[in-house]
Amino acid sequence: MRFVRQFSVILLLLTPLVLVGTVVLFYAINIPYWDDYKVQDQLQMLVNQPSAGQKIQHLFDQHWEHRIVWTRLIFLAFYTFSGQLNYYGLTLIGVSGLLVLVGILFAAFRRLNLPLAYFIPVPFWLCTLQSHENLIWAMASIQNFYVLVFAVGTFYALAQNTPAGRWLAAGLGVMATFTSGNGPIVLIAGGCVLGLQRNGRWLGGWVVLTAGCLLGYFHNYQRVSFFPSPFKYGYGDWVKAFFVFLGGFLDPYPYSGLMAVGYQNPLTLIMVLGLALALAMAYFGVTSQVRRRLAVGFWDDFFAGISLFLLATAVITVFSRVGFAGPGYLLQGRYKVYPALALSSVYLYSLYRWSKMPFFRPYATGVAVTTVAFSLFTSYLCLEGIINQQRRTVSAYVTWLSETPRPTQAVTARMYTPPPLSAAADTTFLHNTDLLTAPSTAQLGPIDDQPFLYNIAKLNALNPTPDQPLAGSYIVLKSPAHSYVFAARPRRPGPLALSGLTRYFTADTFYAQVLKENLEPGRYRLGILSRRADRSTVQMTDQYVTFRGL
Repeated sequence: MRFVRQFSVILLLLTPLVLVGTVVLFYAINIPYWDDYKVQDQLQMLVNQPSAGQKIQHLFDQHWEHRIVWTRLIFLAFYTFSGQLNYYGLTLIGVSGLLVLVGILFAAFRRLNLPLAYFIPVPFWLCTLQSHENLIWAMASIQNFYVLVFAVGTFYALAQNTPAGRWLAAGLGVMATFTSGNGPIVLIAGGCVLGLQRNGRWLGGWVVLTAGCLLGYFHNYQRVSFFPSPFKYGYGDWVKAFFVFLGGFLDPYPYSGLMAVGYQNPLTLIMVLGLALALAMAYFGVTSQVRRRLAVGFWDDFFAGISLFLLATAVITVFSRVGFAGPGYLLQGRYKVYPALALSSVYLYSLYRWSKMPFFRPYATGVAVTTVAFSLFTSYLCLEGIINQQRRTVSAYVTWLSETPRPTQAVTARMYTPPPLSAAADTTFLHNTDLLTAPSTAQLGPIDDQPFLYNIAKLNALNPTPDQPLAGSYIVLKSPAHSYVFAARPRRPGPLALSGLTRYFTADTFYAQVLKENLEPGRYRLGILSRRADRSTVQMTDQYVTFRGL
């Protein structure tokens, strides 16, 4: 009986890992997406540098507001050893960071000497399809998952309170600094942990290391001037966004704001969870210092480091991103791993603090049951985000093929060879100037002109299925000089509908968003690209949009 119980626990623990792994293996694709193109172009420039010193210098080039040395090293290593970039393989490397993160937290959990079942909520928080943006986007997965690996690894090593652990923490902290925009927080939070440990000799060296890394990070740093100012929103919205960032796990949907079509994100509940987590971090943090007078424990230092890192990350993310669309913008899939880590760290520390309390077992059981149910439910809903991500990846690549000069494509082909996509990536129709004068054989709904995008809806549409994600409808924008393709987004039967996989999408409605940042100024005629199996057809409408620039 005990063996059956243990086996059942192991199966349950593996369920979210198998779920995420299966989805990634099926939906990831060997095509670059969004910032992958910038990393690829920069890598081409880097490998052509004449000296090793210049190559190293360009590893540290600014990418938006980040220094992404780790991402570039992975891309460079992949290219060096295989001779070609493969975005499917790069994505798998990135997603491996999520497994490493779970592994570090499991290593910390084993120090509690509790039954394995108490760890069940952690993988169900971290391994969900809420992180759909990261899961099948190569550079995003490498950057966003591994910065957490380096951060949590730093605090785990520091909490060992040994010289070897501190040396390891220093190395991981440096890696975190040059992995993502919130990476410099790791060394600062690590210095605070050393201060709590009252280790003056190590703290002095750590301060020097931190100062050197910060100077390197901000050397020749350029502020991204066209990002919207956070002061577009009041301070009250900043506070809301802070708690939304921390409580985002309670949002079951893949999108928010203008993207949240057909449902409304439960912002109030999300902020309540964020507030509860912030208060728990504050309460445990303060009371741990009282306990520190009696004994110094691994968990006190480990939890302090993670809490400082998460709270500071929330602050800088709010300041840098709330200007885009208010508090709801913090619910984007690329950020959803942070509330999952916040829940995991608070829960694990509560096990450490409350394991002798009479309410401990019902508390842990309640957390596990609600977490498993909600995690599976939100992964089902967020499969929509995975499917749309693959569709956007392919449509953006089709546009790149159409808009990129042949000589540039030839240079890129030396580094990256795409897979055969048959009709999915057929761009010949985009060069057909007859599309500008072709008769109108289709009609879209009203076009909603927003500051950063066009919203377009259509009834009686062709939509994909989970097993045929590239089928369905795409929006075509055609002008004499430019051609663009944008993936239309299929509609769900209802905001919380459990309609299985065969009827996951409705059969007759789509909703599309044309991002203006991807367009050159001009007047564009709209059309619909419909894909069935390996056959594509284009129908033009009598509708136009005129884009004059952002």
